[in-house]
Amino acid sequence: MNSIVSPFFADLMLWLMYLMIIAAIGVSGYSVWHGLRTRRKGDDIINGVPAGRIGWCVAIGLLVCLVLTFLLGSSSPVVTNGTRFTDVFWLKATDMFIYTSILLVIGCFVSAIVSRFRS
Repeated sequence: MNSIVSPFFADLMLWLMYLMIIAAIGVSGYSVWHGLRTRRKGDDIINGVPAGRIGWCVAIGLLVCLVLTFLLGSSSPVVTNGTRFTDVFWLKATDMFIYTSILLVIGCFVSAIVSRFRS
């Protein structure tokens, strides 16, 4: 009774998506490696702004947000296109990415508003 028809280029699009994810992970890894390699010890404070401390706070805050949203994510089964999904890890991982993205967007708006009206 499963009458779902896959689009014509579905396999090609999936492989392109995998390739883009691998490329994004590679570029991100290289960027972190290059930034750590070329960073000097005196670069922590730039024009009176504690850039090093802000960078560490952002990285740690993101990790804490990912862990908390994973732990608080729902593991209730979901029915999509007539298929019941019950894998607890992937259900929680999906909620983790959705909730973290929402929190980051809200954080961007709040920080933009605070910086706009700050003296």
